[in-house]
Amino acid sequence: MKAIIFNSGLGKRMGELTLHNHKSMVRLQSGEAIFERQLRLLHECGINEFVVTVGPFKEQLIEASKAAHLSRCQFTFVENPVYDKTNYIYSMYLAREYITGDVLFMHGDLVFDKALVKAVLESRYASLGCVNRKKPLPEKDFKARIDHGCIQEVSVKIFDDNCFAFQPFYKLCAEDTAAWVRQVEKFISEGKDQCYAENALNEILADMHVLEFDYSRYYVDEVDTPDDLKRVSSDIRRFDFAEQEFAGGISSVNDIMKKYGLKKAFVVCGVPEDLFEREFCFNYVIFDGFTPNPDYNEVCEGVRQFRESGCDCIVSIGGGSAIDVAKCVKLYSAMDVGKPYIDQPHRFSATKHIAVPTTAGTGSESTRFAVIYYNGVKQSVTDDSIVPDIAVMDASLLKGLPEYQKKATMLDALCHAVESMWSVHSDEKSMEYSKAAIRMIFASYRDYLAGDESAAGTVLTAANLAGRAINISQTTAAHAMSYKLTSTFGIAHGHAAALCLPEVWRYIASHTSECRDPRGEDHLVKVLREISDAFGVDTPEKALEKFNGMMAGLNLKKVSCDDENRLSELAGSVNPQRLGNCPVALSRELLLEMYRRILRA
Repeated sequence: MKAIIFNSGLGKRMGELTLHNHKSMVRLQSGEAIFERQLRLLHECGINEFVVTVGPFKEQLIEASKAAHLSRCQFTFVENPVYDKTNYIYSMYLAREYITGDVLFMHGDLVFDKALVKAVLESRYASLGCVNRKKPLPEKDFKARIDHGCIQEVSVKIFDDNCFAFQPFYKLCAEDTAAWVRQVEKFISEGKDQCYAENALNEILADMHVLEFDYSRYYVDEVDTPDDLKRVSSDIRRFDFAEQEFAGGISSVNDIMKKYGLKKAFVVCGVPEDLFEREFCFNYVIFDGFTPNPDYNEVCEGVRQFRESGCDCIVSIGGGSAIDVAKCVKLYSAMDVGKPYIDQPHRFSATKHIAVPTTAGTGSESTRFAVIYYNGVKQSVTDDSIVPDIAVMDASLLKGLPEYQKKATMLDALCHAVESMWSVHSDEKSMEYSKAAIRMIFASYRDYLAGDESAAGTVLTAANLAGRAINISQTTAAHAMSYKLTSTFGIAHGHAAALCLPEVWRYIASHTSECRDPRGEDHLVKVLREISDAFGVDTPEKALEKFNGMMAGLNLKKVSCDDENRLSELAGSVNPQRLGNCPVALSRELLLEMYRRILRA
């Protein structure tokens, strides 16, 4: 099957965004252009032949097709020299000799998720068009008239009871493709080049059998205006996060390499090579030149080695530091080598990243966050494009973890889950992840710490779910307060977060009337009740008691401080952005008082 992409329009409604760019080369929030995204997803779903009609800025589209990950694809570009005087029906006419066989038809301004492509391709029906009966009828965009599940008409101007929202993403069998092309030829011979190609299609749909494909569970939308771009960028990221692939067992990396045609991996590892050398059946280059708190210059060296290695993907194996370094190597390798990476705007990188966590805590294998240090100062690197493409979850890799690291990372995951639930950015999906993570940790943490591999698998999954939750919601005050504790007292990050969580939790629970979440006090009260339920109790007070009982049973190192200057320094170090995610405002004076209680002897 081949893909036909109509990309010959001017994009006048995009304003300044298309003064120097093709409409489909406008970039989404992830940094990836719409056309680049279409090609990547279609190729990953098995489409290797493309016919693309072009108008203005054709060189941009041609350049996009030369990306390394598309090297096995075949492209035919068909130029419409009168793109500014005709509609895309004329572009279809010009490309008619290449529009043959079973095809996917689509407009070049469509943004869709990978699951949609898979579902359409896997459907047993030969010809489909994308319809959403649940979406309100658009005023100026395509609608489809449906009769007994078949599309009878596609038009902007129809608003009857049997008309529904439609997107120009079709799968057509060879017979239906040929029929549409013949009708387009007829229209052009009659001088009808100012209309949609759908006008020609409408005259023969009654004789075809193009079924409606319900896309309400998937995502497909067009970008016509800057407002569309903002909305679609925000909407699609949740679908992309949910589509991250998962595999079990470190040996599955071999299958992933084969599946995507990858030949040589840049392995960023924070573990001994003998942990994976017997498992990997492909060529790889090792990079382990980084410290537990990775420095910017170490990452730069990783970028240099990756560029010189000839590797076509990245595999990270280790804890959060290894995975974070790999994320930054991927991100920075797409940037200008002649300028400091840390000062450049982020660019999308299509390099595949396979993450293999060897700790159960950070959830870094599924988040858009990374931490590095620049001139000794912690830098948070955040970008949607750095979420690893595949996470390989192998509980056997947790066996050698020291007991304290097991406890601290597990606590980090638990704090992620709790904070995510009350974050002002939480949503239904993040809540679902968080509640499951809390329940799984409390059901398994004792057996996990006792060395049970099945329980280790449960905690590993819980940590991942908590990571996926904060990927949506971000963390809040307890995490914001923890970072300086970690560096000041030499304790693990998860340990520090767990020391801070009870004070924040207690304050939020007693000040719900001060809620600043737009969803209001009732929402916050409901969330606190749901957190309690996940802990297996019925009030925040009992949930806190259960958390504190867990902490006492872990027998962690005591940390204390009564130096007011040091305490004031801690209060002043808290990141205001993460405080902004908290549903109740916390002043510096309040933070200082919280630190006093946390660190009292």
